[in-house]
Amino acid sequence: MPKIAIDPITRIEGHLRIEAQVEGGKIKDAWSAGTMWRGIELIVRNRDPREVWAFLSRI
Repeated sequence: MPKIAIDPITRIEGHLRIEAQVEGGKIKDAWSAGTMWRGIELIVRNRDPREVWAFLSRI
C-alpha cells in the first residue's frame, strides 16, 4: 500500500506533517504530526472563546 507524505505544510503556525495511506486510489488512513509547540494552547486554556482573539492577535 503506497504512503504519501506532505511535509512541511506551510501557511500555518509551526510545522505540520501529513501522511496518508492510499488503497485503490482512495485514502484509507491518515496521520498528522505537529512538531513545533509554542505554548499558545496553555495561554488560552479555560478562557472564554470570545476573548481568545485578543491574545492570539498579539502573538
